[in-house]
Amino acid sequence: MALEVRGLGKRFAGLIAVADVSFRVQPGEIVGIIGPNGSGKTTLLSMMAGLLPPTSGSVRWKGQEIQELRPDIIAGLGVVKTFQNPQVFAELSVFDNARVASHLALKRVLGFRRGLEIVGAAGGIEHRLAERVGEVLALCNLGGAADQLAGNLSYGEEKMLGIAMALMCEPELLLLDEPASGLGRDEVRNLASVLDKVHQAGTTLCLVDHKIGFLRGLTHRVIALNYGEKIAEGPPEAVLSEPAVIEAYLGAGHARA
Repeated sequence: MALEVRGLGKRFAGLIAVADVSFRVQPGEIVGIIGPNGSGKTTLLSMMAGLLPPTSGSVRWKGQEIQELRPDIIAGLGVVKTFQNPQVFAELSVFDNARVASHLALKRVLGFRRGLEIVGAAGGIEHRLAERVGEVLALCNLGGAADQLAGNLSYGEEKMLGIAMALMCEPELLLLDEPASGLGRDEVRNLASVLDKVHQAGTTLCLVDHKIGFLRGLTHRVIALNYGEKIAEGPPEAVLSEPAVIEAYLGAGHARA
């Protein structure tokens, strides 16, 4: 089992953002989380990544409760989250942005002492890092922009760089918050292609998005939220046909029709 959410809830003063949500993300899956604005999707994803402490419930990763751990510790364990608005260093090159993000992978895969031994011996780690950055940027279709300043990228390219930085952390489970938001049709197709390649390479994916067509073609399973509660879960076509999901998006009249 990869990740298990048990009775997770989040309350902000008198507002219940997430209420008693439970589900599992199995290794090798692509799971989508949908719901109208304000349904608790991003709050749920943030609790899974340690960015928000839950009011109730737990998040278990490989049997270990992680909801009380810092986000960097959780990322070091293999659960890495991207952000709806790209978090990049505008004054650095695309290459250096990806390289900066590699420190978690070094610590996790090599260990601090072993990393020092390799660097001290022959500087081989720097060469391997440069190779890995090149591989990840090529995977994200950013190889030709490696020397550009990140601040000069388009919004779509910035979002792809954010994904590349997350991949440099060598995640086992990648959490993506609205990766397709603000993207044009061609950019969404490019994103779907990249995420499919990431998944084929062995990374489990869990993503929040509003673009239903994008999720329908990409995910194996969808979880639908409304007012912080889980209202449906299953294959995309089955969930999107649920009257409760149709009503959440379009209103009771459409659900009856």
